[in-house]
Amino acid sequence: MKKNSSHPVRVLLAICLASLPYSALCGEPTTTVDAAEIQARLKQLKSDIEKFTDQLEDTKGKRAGLESELKQNEKDIGEIIKKIDVIEEDLDDGEDKISDLQKRQRELVIAKEEQQDYIVQHIRAAYQIGNQEYVKVLLNQEDPSKIARMLVYYDYINKARAQQIERYSATIASLAVVERDIVRQTEKLARDRSRLQNRHIELAKIRQQRGKTLLRLNATIVGKDAELKILISDRQRLEELLTRIERDIAFLPTPSQVIPFARLKGKMILPAVGKISNRFGSPLTRGKLSWNGLFIAAAEGQPVYAVHYGRVVFSGWLRGFGLLLIINHGEGYMSLYGHNQSLHREIGDWVDAGEIIASTGNSGGLPRSGLYFEIRYGGKPRDPQIWCIARA
Repeated sequence: MKKNSSHPVRVLLAICLASLPYSALCGEPTTTVDAAEIQARLKQLKSDIEKFTDQLEDTKGKRAGLESELKQNEKDIGEIIKKIDVIEEDLDDGEDKISDLQKRQRELVIAKEEQQDYIVQHIRAAYQIGNQEYVKVLLNQEDPSKIARMLVYYDYINKARAQQIERYSATIASLAVVERDIVRQTEKLARDRSRLQNRHIELAKIRQQRGKTLLRLNATIVGKDAELKILISDRQRLEELLTRIERDIAFLPTPSQVIPFARLKGKMILPAVGKISNRFGSPLTRGKLSWNGLFIAAAEGQPVYAVHYGRVVFSGWLRGFGLLLIINHGEGYMSLYGHNQSLHREIGDWVDAGEIIASTGNSGGLPRSGLYFEIRYGGKPRDPQIWCIARA
């Protein structure tokens, strides 16, 4: 997943592109919001949200400690996977460069052989005139016109030979440079493969730690009532987070140059490819809770796409939802993407419809992999299948 890492509020640099005011890109009056002010507020928003989520997770007891371990395990897994993606991209790029260099090397070898043959032909042509020296040949000629022709011929032979030798020397030099580049790229490729292997070893160790943490965590759940209590607590935590986000992003203007979210009802595409195993409104547990979104079952590491243009307002780990990303689409609409394996966007980033924002996983302690997806309007969940069609 020409895949990509983003920095916090990276996209705000694009807002300031070519020193244009925010209004030039988003259709807002220049006096409404200053781009530098937005950047500063988003930076503060990121800090405030991180502190707020830490407070939400600040509970005591054995289970709280295990949840903290799980959080760190899954965040580490997400970061390592992003690093693996970068190394794999470097490997692909390196292999392409080596392929191009080897093609150039073959072309130069062919050119060198052709130039060698041409030089040999020139030497033979010169030899065929005889072994006499240049001046002696001229003195032996009695016909002035013949002497002139011989002068022209000798001049042609010498110039052609000099040019060919010059081209041959340049080819040899280019070939040497290409061969050195191949050696350097091959060595870099070997280093990248070694880095990749080390990252995979590191990933395997952390996944093993996560597995042990999950076993201990699940052992703390005794009975269905305890499970229901945890689910209710997780949902309440999400509601508190959403309320805080809605309050804190009130300063963000809504771009006027994109199609409003509401007008695309039934036309957007679900954020991942896979089978919908749990639908909006279906029972979550013993009929006391129902699904506020849907779960798309998918193998780990599959791309997760943004359903519509918007700004990322949350990118982090939340108990019960794992690695979670929330996008604000303006006019009260938000989309939520949970249980990801890794997150590719940060708070403040603008994203387009169809842009890869994460990869599917089982973070948050899920026994299966996939994507949890919600659509919210005015803080209330809406059925995603009314808004989105399946992704082919």
